[in-house]
Amino acid sequence: MLSYKKGDLPDMLIFLITIFVFAIGLLILAFVIPQISQGLETAGLNSTSGGQASIDELEEFGINGMQKGFLFLFTGFVMGLMISSFLVRTHPIFIFMYILFLGITIFLGTFIGNAFEQVASTDALAATTADQGLITIIMQNIVLITLVVGALSMIIIFAKFSSFGGGGGGGGRNPL
Repeated sequence: MLSYKKGDLPDMLIFLITIFVFAIGLLILAFVIPQISQGLETAGLNSTSGGQASIDELEEFGINGMQKGFLFLFTGFVMGLMISSFLVRTHPIFIFMYILFLGITIFLGTFIGNAFEQVASTDALAATTADQGLITIIMQNIVLITLVVGALSMIIIFAKFSSFGGGGGGGGRNPL
């Protein structure tokens, strides 16, 4: 199935939108989890022997676990994009389409970065955004990250040492 894949032009746009959705979702979840743990403490559900430890663990997950999870997802998406770029066979004549599509993706990345900034700077999420440093740093630099990942992807796609069409490595006759 992978040998029939003909291109990966939309991969960078999918990468950008997915990172944005996960950043907003995890930021909201990082806001909700401490609210839940404070509600559990207020309700008196921490009176059992392991109750307070569980609530503290939940609050720690809300503060640090979201950042680690986002970084894990982000790294996985970048590695998946690079692996996908390596598996795609594309003729070098299509480099102009890749450059044009990367430009469009970077242009849209500015809007996505600004949208995240507006959501993150609301009164309700301002304190949570300050606690979630990794998510904030990645989303503030999403245009630069998109440019670097897209450029690396294009280098991998167009600089592979393989013949177009899946034949042997040379250019002569097949000895078999």
